[in-house]
This record gives sequence, structure tokens and C-alpha cells, in this order.
Amino acid sequence: MPPRLFAALDQPAVDGPAGSALAAWWPLWAFGAVFAALLVLLAVLGRHERPLLAVPAALERVTGVPGWAASTLLFSVYGLAVAGYGFYTDVAYHVAYGRDEVLFTAPHTAIFVGLCMIAAAPVVGIVVATFERRDTALRLGGLRVPWSTVPLGVLGFAALIGFPIDELWHRQYGTDVTMWSPPHLIMILGASFSGLASWLVLADAGVRPRGGWGRGLHLVAAALTLQGLSSVQGEFSFGVPQWQQLYHPVLVCLAAGLALTLIRLVHGPFWSLGVVAVLLAFQTGDLFGGGDPVETRAGAVYVGSAVAVELVARLAGTERRLRFALLSGLGVVTLGLAVEWAWNTGAHQPWTTALLPEAVLVGAVAALAAAVIGTGLGAAISGDPGRRPIPVAAAGLALAGVLVALAIPAPRQVGDVTAAVTLDWVTEDHAVVHVELDPPDAAEGARWFTVGSWQWGGRTIRHLEQVGPGRYTSGEPLLLSGWAKSLVRLHRGAEMMAVAVRLPADPEYGLEAVPAEDRTVPFVHEQQYLQREADDELGWFSRVVYSLIVVLSAAWVATLWLAARATGRGGRATAAAGPAPQPQPTR
Repeated sequence: MPPRLFAALDQPAVDGPAGSALAAWWPLWAFGAVFAALLVLLAVLGRHERPLLAVPAALERVTGVPGWAASTLLFSVYGLAVAGYGFYTDVAYHVAYGRDEVLFTAPHTAIFVGLCMIAAAPVVGIVVATFERRDTALRLGGLRVPWSTVPLGVLGFAALIGFPIDELWHRQYGTDVTMWSPPHLIMILGASFSGLASWLVLADAGVRPRGGWGRGLHLVAAALTLQGLSSVQGEFSFGVPQWQQLYHPVLVCLAAGLALTLIRLVHGPFWSLGVVAVLLAFQTGDLFGGGDPVETRAGAVYVGSAVAVELVARLAGTERRLRFALLSGLGVVTLGLAVEWAWNTGAHQPWTTALLPEAVLVGAVAALAAAVIGTGLGAAISGDPGRRPIPVAAAGLALAGVLVALAIPAPRQVGDVTAAVTLDWVTEDHAVVHVELDPPDAAEGARWFTVGSWQWGGRTIRHLEQVGPGRYTSGEPLLLSGWAKSLVRLHRGAEMMAVAVRLPADPEYGLEAVPAEDRTVPFVHEQQYLQREADDELGWFSRVVYSLIVVLSAAWVATLWLAARATGRGGRATAAAGPAPQPQPTR
């Protein structure tokens, strides 16, 4: 195992390059202090003859939620908050500064601690359910296992596995700033779907979205589900995407179709609009974003989609579930996508007509398929299948539709284009970048044509402005010294290619500098520069990790489906079977 995995254990804590707030430790200490204080308070309130059940007893007394479920949610939700803070901060750190010198930086430690809490949540739930002698449909020896803890455990432990794999990946394939490296996807998806799994915990415990705590906890689960489905849009929120822009509208349609139909069925009229409003305030408030020096931007607002789903429910009803799902999907890809289009004209990589018609066609597949899945989950969580539930065949087709929608934008190709790059130096460190293309019309209809500079302590993106036939300029100067990396990037259709403006030397990997000077060169595949540290001889490692994603994805889908099916059929963790230990009154 690489020595760097343990290198941080004997090194002092630092506040990051140039004292960056992105490397600050105090938020993690604050998270830990609040959680510790909460546990102490609950232990005091829930005095119990069995100390292990003191906290669950207090949670049940305060919230009315069964102790096993409340304890599970305490760990999973809090862990998701800690891991989410760490992950978004870590991506911003890599965009701004590049490689970490040690493994256990503040953002990495927050990710690790948060993922440990998510993985521990189902274990806590199973232990408490066993001590409470809950009557569960699933038993493992003497353990009483609520069905909803199974997908949460698979998601949590998978996300935790992704942490050491990510370190190995970076050592072999470089300091890529994409959120969508395979190890990142394992961690992101494992943590992101834990919000949905936590929602199943509430349903499994028989908690309805009524009253104070019942409604509140279901709303938290709803918000976490939508936020989790939105997290993968961070590839575009940070402004340095390495995948086709077509993914952006497709991912928005997937998140809106699944989450908003689910929220509407569980909570009823207008609640989805409230969840969307809170999430929008959360995202635009930059609570989890990198902030200065890396500005993030919400990838979606979901307002149009929430209105569309509400209108469908009002006009067509929700009892015929397949009809509700299909009409909601159409609403998401029409009114919903129109509002998202208006919002994303101001994105780091703005949406333009170059995305048409693919964004609408593939987005329609994504929205319709996701709405069917969301409606099916809504029936399970609400406990009401409707007058005409979703047929199993329709659910299977919907899952296939999601896979098709995700596969279509996957290819990344290279076109036959040459660029003459010239630099107009304003200072000894900053220059205006001019680009002349051959053929001159190569950038017409491009989804983006930019020049960027990052990992200098920040990130700058300039959209190249046309000043003549085939001639473009950055208009404003970019930093081209120190650790700054700079590329001209051209994305048209499925083609994603780049020309280097300036790349620093990297002695650790034996890479020479690409100096900032005038040059005429052909465009090449972006990964040649974005992952220039990659070791071609270790291709087997990438194949192993990609295979792991396939296996884990299948496990996530299977366990979520099994838990939803068991919950929807009434296989819930019910009241204690026999005389369960009773909490002692507080004094």
C-alpha cells in the first residue's frame, strides 16, 4: 500500500496553501463538538437500565419515532452533512490547488468521518432493534434486521470503500479535478442515495408525514433525496467538467423526475414546492460550495418541474400511478427543462442551442423513466399503491431507460482541428490568449469553446470571443505562471478536445513543463492533459475499479428495490415482540 496513505499521521495540521479556508479544520471540530454534545444530552434525557438504549429511548420520547429508526437517522443524516461538507470543499481545494501533500487533510478527514457515520448508521439501527426486540421480517441469527437498514448499509460501506480507492486512483491517474472519477462516483453515489435509504427507514418504522416530528423528518428525507440526486451535477457546478455537457440537462431531468413525483405522493399538495425553495436557498447560499477562491453554482432550481408535477397531480390525479408518472415526466422535460434552460444561460458553461435537440430527446427518456421509478418508490414509502399501481414491467423498462439516458452522452471523441495559439503578455505573469482555428468554422455550433486557468490558488474561465473568421480571443488576461495549468478546450457534439497553453513541470511524475509560448498544434483528447500523470501500464487497475462500480450499482438498485418492496407490502419493523426494555423516567 502506498506510504502516502499514512504520511499524515505524523505531520502537523496546516491551514492549507496560503492559509486557504478550504483547508481549515475548525468546521470539522464544530461538527464533532455538536454531535458529541447532542449524544450527551440525549443520554441524560434517556436514562435507561441499559445504557446502550439511553440515546434511542430519548430520541423515541422526544420524536415519537421508534428508537432503532431514530438512532439510524441520527447517524446517517448527520454523517451525510459532514461528508457532504468535506466532499464539496475537497473538490474546490483540488480545483484551486491541485494535489494534496498528505492524505488526511481537513476535507478528506471530514469525508472519512462522515462516511464512517453513514456506514455505522445501519449497524446502530440493527443493534438497537435487536435489543428492543423488534419484530422484523428479516433475521440474521439473533439479530433483528429492519429491511431498510440493508440498502443503507450497502450504500454506506460502499462509499467508505471508495475513500482508499480514491487515494490509489489519484496516485496512478493524477490530480484530475473532475467529480466523476470512478472512486468519486462510488463515494458520491453511495452517500447521495443514503438520503433515499433513510427515507425508507422512516417508512419501515411506520412513521407517517403527519404532525410535527413525522412531517419534519419526512421533509428532511425529501430534501436529502433531491439534494443527493443533484450532487452529481457538481461536475458542472465547479466549472471544470470533463464530460459531455449533454449530461447536465439529462441529470437535471433524472433528479426532478424521480424526486418530485416521490415527494408529491408522500407529502401531498404543494410540499414539493417548499422542498425546492429550501434546497434552492441552500444551494445559492453557498453553504456547501467552495466559495472563494472557487465559485460554485447550483446546477438546477427545479421550480418549473415542481410546478409541472403539481399541475399534473391536480388535473389528472395520482391514483392511476403510471399515468401520473408519464404525465409528470412530460411536464419535467417541457416546463421544467424550459425553466432550467433559462437558469443555466448563466452557468459556468452556459446552455445554448448547441444542446438541441439532444437535450430534449435524451432528457425526455430520463424524465419519463425517473418519474416511473419515483412514483413506484412513492407508493412504497406512503404505503398507498394507488388504484392502479406501477406494473413491474414498467418499472423494469424505466430502469433500462435510465441506463440508456446515461449511456448516450458517455462517448468523448476528438475532431480534426488545429489551433494557432498566441499570447499577448500584459504583465510577466498574465497574458491575453488568442486562438486561430483551422478549419476556421471548427468552433461554430460548439457547446463550449473556452480557455481556462486553474490550480494556481483559484480558477478562471474565459469564453473565447470571435473577432474574425476562425479567430478568437480571451478578451481578458489569464494567469500563466507558478502552478497554474491552462488549456484551450473545444467541445462540439461528442468531441471534447484541448490544446495546452501552459502546464507546469511535475517532477514527482517525471513530467516536463509545457511553457507558455506561441504554438500551432492539433487538438488532442482532453484527458491527455487533464490526466497527464496517468500510468498506461496500470490500465488493469482502472478496469477493476470500473467493474466495481457496476457491481456496487447493481447491489444498490437490488437492495433499494427489495427494501421498498418489503416496506410497501407491510414487512415493516413493528412493535417490540414481547416485553421490551422500558426507559426509566428521568429525575
